Amino acid sequence: MENFEKLNLGGIPEKFMKEGVYAHYKELVKVGDIVEAIRDVNDGEIPRGTKVRITEIIVDPKENLRGFEKRIRVEGYEGDYNPKRFKKADAA
Repeated sequence: MENFEKLNLGGIPEKFMKEGVYAHYKELVKVGDIVEAIRDVNDGEIPRGTKVRITEIIVDPKENLRGFEKRIRVEGYEGDYNPKRFKKADAA
């Protein structure tokens, strides 16, 4: 991977961390939101239907220097996950 520190990203990663990222079906989710797994995530590491709280949003430039890779970290599970594998949980 190249040295990304030289890139002028124009504050875009901070924008995603502040405003949120898209989950399944273009639902905007932010840190602190409760999301539900729409299918088994990472070969069943998080079973379908599990509700978790987002603790962190990770935004990194893609290797081809076009666009960003967005991942989320959730409460109670190690690692980071694709936000498209989750949907915003109903307020209950």
